[in-house]
Amino acid sequence: MKPVVCSWSRESVKDPALQELLSILGEHYPIVENGPGLRLSAKLGGEGLTVSGAEIIGASVSMVARGVGALLSGIDAVDERTPFKRVGLLFDCCRNAVPEVHYLKEWLRRSALLGYNQMMLYTKDTYELPGEEVFGYLRGRYSAAELKELDAYAAKLGVEMVGSIQALGHLEPTLRWGRYAAIKDTEAELLTTEPKSYELVEKMLDFYSGVFRSRRIHLGMDETHGLGRGRYMDLNGYRRPFDIYIDHLNRVVAECDKRGLEPMIWSDMFFRMGSKNMDYYDQDAITPPDIIAKIPSQVKLSYWDYYHKDAAFYRDMIRRHRLLGQTPVMASGIWTWPVFWYNHRKTVETVRPCVEACAAEGVEEIVFTMWGDDGGYCDWSSAQVGACYAAEKCFNPAAEPSDALLERKFSALCDGDFQAHLVAAETTVFGEPGVSAAALLWDDPLLGIYRKDQAAKHGPDYWKKMEAHYAAIESKLKGLSPGRAGNVALAWQLAHLLKAKLGACRKVEQVYGKKDAEAYLSVQQTVARVATLVEDFAENYRTQWHLRNKTFGHEVMQIRLAGQAARWRELGRRFRTLAADDCDSIPELDETVAAPAGVNHEYRRLATASVYL
Repeated sequence: MKPVVCSWSRESVKDPALQELLSILGEHYPIVENGPGLRLSAKLGGEGLTVSGAEIIGASVSMVARGVGALLSGIDAVDERTPFKRVGLLFDCCRNAVPEVHYLKEWLRRSALLGYNQMMLYTKDTYELPGEEVFGYLRGRYSAAELKELDAYAAKLGVEMVGSIQALGHLEPTLRWGRYAAIKDTEAELLTTEPKSYELVEKMLDFYSGVFRSRRIHLGMDETHGLGRGRYMDLNGYRRPFDIYIDHLNRVVAECDKRGLEPMIWSDMFFRMGSKNMDYYDQDAITPPDIIAKIPSQVKLSYWDYYHKDAAFYRDMIRRHRLLGQTPVMASGIWTWPVFWYNHRKTVETVRPCVEACAAEGVEEIVFTMWGDDGGYCDWSSAQVGACYAAEKCFNPAAEPSDALLERKFSALCDGDFQAHLVAAETTVFGEPGVSAAALLWDDPLLGIYRKDQAAKHGPDYWKKMEAHYAAIESKLKGLSPGRAGNVALAWQLAHLLKAKLGACRKVEQVYGKKDAEAYLSVQQTVARVATLVEDFAENYRTQWHLRNKTFGHEVMQIRLAGQAARWRELGRRFRTLAADDCDSIPELDETVAAPAGVNHEYRRLATASVYL
C-alpha cells in the first residue's frame, strides 16, 4: 500500500521537537504542514503510545514517530506499553561494506517510524583518528564531520546514536600494519602491557566523545580467544587470561570515567574463559568470584545471542548474567550474515523467544545486530523486513505480529513488496541446517569443496533438489521491480545464477569420464554461459554497492566474482582439452570424499583448499 497522506499544523502539533520530527519526515513521506490529507495532532505524554483516530500521544519523540508510522500505514488505533526503554539497531560498518551517510539516514527514518530509538555503528577501525593515518587506511573510514551529521539527524528523529568500537580484540584490520607491531599481542588482540596500546585506546575514546551527544559507548572486547597467548606470553610469561582481561577492562573504564562516558562491553569472555571449550553458552562455565568482584559497576554487560530458539535458554542466561552483578543489555540478531539476502526464517525463530524471555525477565534494553561476516555483502535493505518484525515484537511481546500487519508497515514505510521479500529470503537457506546461497556461489567449479562435502552428507540427489528450489524462486521473482527496499531484481538474478550453476555442475558430473568429444564441447558452452551470468551479476551488484556503500571494500567483491568467472572459463578450457584428446582427465574432478570433510560457508574456506589466498 502507498502511505496515507497526512497533514499537520503548528496548532495541532505545538511541541517544537515534534514539529521538527514531522518536518524531517515530510521530506520523504506524504506528511505536509497545512496540506491535504488526514489531519494529525501529536503531543508528548503518557507512558507509552496511544493513537486514536488522527491523535497521537507518545511518551517520547520516538514513540510519537512510531505513531506517525502507524498512521502512514493506515492504522488509526494503537495502545502500546513496551517493556523496553531502548530498542536499537546495530550496523556492522567494518567488514568491507561501510554504509554511506545518506543511506544510514534512510535507515534512521524508517527505523524511527517503527519505534526504534537507538542506532549503533560497529566500527573496528572505520573512523578517523588524529595522528593515526593507517588506522582505517583504505577502508572507507568515517570522518568526525560525517558522524556529527548523522548524530544531529538522528536526534531530530528521537534516535540516540551510540558508538560501538573494539578496545581490546577484533582489531585485526589495524594490527595487520607494521606500524602497530609494538602493540600487537596476537593477530587480533592488543598487547596490554604496552603503554602505546592505551595511547591508541584513549584516542578512540576521545574521538567518540566528540562526535555523538550520547555519553554511552560500546567498547566491544568480545571473542578475545588468544588474549595473553601471543607476544604477551613471550614477553611476560603465562598469566591467567581472566586477570589480563579484568585489569585491562578496569583501566579502559577509568579512561571512560575521565571523559564522562558510560561504557558497555560484550559479556561473552566472562563465560568463555570459565569454559573448558571457550564456549559462551556452556552451562558449566564458571566465572571466578575474585573476577566478578572486580567487574566495574559502571560498565554494562551486553549478552549477545543470535542462535537459540528456546525462551528458557535466554531466561537462564539472563539470570546467569545477574550473578555477575547486573541485568544485561540484550543483543539479538537480524540475520544479514553470511548471506546476500536477509534470512527471515532464522531471524523470526531466534528473535521471538529472545524478546519474550527479555520481557519476562525485566530486561530494559535490546539491540538487534546486523553483522557482515564473510565480507558484508548482504543487501542491507532486505533486512528492513526483519527490522519491522523485531519492532512489532518488542512493542507487543506477548503477541506474534501477523504477516498482514508486517506487509502493511513494510509497504508504507519501506516501499517494499513484503511477499516478494519473503520469497527472496528463500535464496538464503535450503533445508536444515540450511545451505547458504553465498556458499554455493563461492564454491569453486573445479574443486567443488562445498558441493562434494554436501553430497557426501546428503547424497547425490541433493543438488538436483536445490536446483529445483532456485528455479521456483526464479519463477516467482521474475519481472518484479527492484523496489526501494531490498533489490528484488538482484535477488532474482542470484537465484537464476545459482540454478544455472547447479545445472552446469550436474551436467559436468554426468558427462565427465564418458570419452565423448561432442558432449565435452557441449559442457564447455554450458559453463561459458555460467561465467557470463557471474559477470552480469557482478555488474549489477556493483551498481547496488555504490548506491549504498562507500567504494572501499567493493574491490573484495570484484576480486571474488571475477575469480569465479575465470574459474568457470578455466573449467571450459579443460573440457575443450579433453575433447581434443590432449589430456585424459581433470584431476580436481577426480578427487572426492566418502564422508564430509567438514566445511563452513566462508569464501576463504571454499574458494581454495590451499592456505594462501
